[in-house]
Amino acid sequence: MKKETKNDVYETPPISSKYNGPKFDAHVHLGSMKGLTNLVKFREEFNIKKSVGIVWDDNNEELETNFPDKFVLAKYFRNKHMFIPNSDPKLLTDDIEEIHNQGFPIVKFWFGPRVRDYIKEYYKIEAQEIHLSDPFFKSIFAKMEELGLYLLIHVGDPDLWYEKVYQPVSRYGTKKEHLADFEEILSSFPKLKVLQAHFGSQPEDLENLSRWFETYPNYYIDTSSARWMARELGRNPEKAREFFIKHSDRILFGTDIVQDRNKPISTYYQTRYYTFQALLETSVRDLPLPFPDPENDNNTKINGLDLPLDVLKKIYWENANKFLKLA
Repeated sequence: MKKETKNDVYETPPISSKYNGPKFDAHVHLGSMKGLTNLVKFREEFNIKKSVGIVWDDNNEELETNFPDKFVLAKYFRNKHMFIPNSDPKLLTDDIEEIHNQGFPIVKFWFGPRVRDYIKEYYKIEAQEIHLSDPFFKSIFAKMEELGLYLLIHVGDPDLWYEKVYQPVSRYGTKKEHLADFEEILSSFPKLKVLQAHFGSQPEDLENLSRWFETYPNYYIDTSSARWMARELGRNPEKAREFFIKHSDRILFGTDIVQDRNKPISTYYQTRYYTFQALLETSVRDLPLPFPDPENDNNTKINGLDLPLDVLKKIYWENANKFLKLA
């Protein structure tokens, strides 16, 4: 499946790229300043010129000074008061306003089912139910809409995770419930600029995702998670290809790359970039995924969508610049 060299660089099979223009990666998790040099270096190999960089810290000025015009920064938002009953919403809306004042254009929220385990471990809070449609959370999204901030949000996870990992259902809930809960936010805030990660958390249900596009003109998605996209979009590549073409104005290329802490993990970067290139740009069939997919018993194969060049140009570059109003 892969070959290792002495420099730990993945040697890809001879797959030629049909798109040679610039790429914008709309979903990258950034770590330390030192490690960014490696990320920028290896992404250039796949002609990625700019990224949405998700950060925890407030070092946006330092990052932009050291890597000018390389990132559009998204501030990761987490506050324990989101999960404490009867908290004052102003504790959250003030934080949102501060993020805006610091110059971050995007706010990233993570509300995957595992958030229940996270807040129990780190905040010692046992969250029973989390509903984004509750008035408490709606106050946060209303403030973002008022300030013109972009919402980058992770809501659900792969169907396979709900089947194999998120048990019992009484603790984690169902994917149908989580998506319906978030749809209430889309319908309540028509001017909120929304980018939902991981193909709207529903590459398994393109019919429902198509309905969302037709109903909510402020709603966009990214392709983040090479493993998830290769597995699910490759199950029926003809259907997925038709979906991409039909909704080519609303999909942004994104990888979900997590920058390693100070290590030049070129194999990690290259296998993800290579997977997306094979998936989006070629007509390859049954190409083994070049990294593990344990939820699918490591049987995931890449079946390429062979997207038209004009569609690739939109997804790789034009949509991000248009959505984020960079050009």
